[in-house]
Amino acid sequence: MLAMATRTATKKKSRGVFEKVPGSGVWWIQFYANGKRKREKVGRKSDAVALYQQRKAHVARGVKLPANMRHKGERLSEVIDRALGWYKEHKPKAYRSAKTHLERVKGDLGERVAADLTPHDIDVWLSRLTREPGNGYKQTKPESLTQATKNRYKATLGRALQLAVKSGHLQRNAARLVEARKENNTRERYLSADEESRIVAAIEKNYPGYLPAFIIALHTGMRQGEQFTMTWSMVDFESRKIRLPQTKNGKAHTVHLNQTAYNALQSLYKARPETCDTDRVFLSHRYKCQPLENPRQWFTDVCSEAEVENIKWHDLRHTFASRLVQKGVSLQTVSKLANHGSIAVTMRYAHLASEQLDDAVAMLDS
Repeated sequence: MLAMATRTATKKKSRGVFEKVPGSGVWWIQFYANGKRKREKVGRKSDAVALYQQRKAHVARGVKLPANMRHKGERLSEVIDRALGWYKEHKPKAYRSAKTHLERVKGDLGERVAADLTPHDIDVWLSRLTREPGNGYKQTKPESLTQATKNRYKATLGRALQLAVKSGHLQRNAARLVEARKENNTRERYLSADEESRIVAAIEKNYPGYLPAFIIALHTGMRQGEQFTMTWSMVDFESRKIRLPQTKNGKAHTVHLNQTAYNALQSLYKARPETCDTDRVFLSHRYKCQPLENPRQWFTDVCSEAEVENIKWHDLRHTFASRLVQKGVSLQTVSKLANHGSIAVTMRYAHLASEQLDDAVAMLDS
């Protein structure tokens, strides 16, 4: 009898509160004022119950209700929290970057009513985004984020709003009407042999355990995300290859190891802690047994000490491709080794093959 009473109480509906679309999680209220039925879309059930009691009290006291009866609904922070739950469940690999983006949106715009957010609001917010200090980065004045990074913020916020639309919590996705920034993808920064030597010396002095990560990046051209999520199960020492099951372009890719990269991986394998319950190749030396997710902090430190300016980890990938071209490797082969999405991406290195072009036209001399 007690269990039956509990189930009955659980199923009991709150007066004046209902879900227009069952299971949507979007609750409405319904009441009468001056003989006319009024309905308002609210959002969460608890908010709907509270607003219903408020409206009934106003009607009972004869308080004049506002002409615009639309309840503003949930805040953007609630949309973000729900989206982060979705990322954790459906896109765990993207959760870390999504959390970074959405937590910043939440800090700046979280108290705004999600339904009132306009494309102009989002565009202005993106325009004012600056790089945050910390994680080894020191700034003397606010530095604007790159156009590409702003586009990543826009895309992540757009996904969160679209999830709210699909679940019935919002009627529109304001981020869809925000025009994407024009990105400059022509950055060409390669390490010189002298810069490489100075960085290696700084790593050996301050972070010797991270030297293999630097060497492998230079000699394989792997993307940062691919490298630092790599596991030992992907490494085949016998064939000297790394088999990545999924890369940025959505396809599997085989990384070919030269002797230098092979030796660096072997040193990591021999030094791996036996007590750590993880298959990840790159581990933090500060937090034992924790995966090394991002090299930015220590890499920024060593570049500063080595007096190498304007260099990012991704530039090691550019260095890998540029050195191959300068050694006479064909652009088609470089494209395959670097796993470029198309040969058009590889063509940015074409100007480095001037000696090959000279040799080609020289063949006509005979």
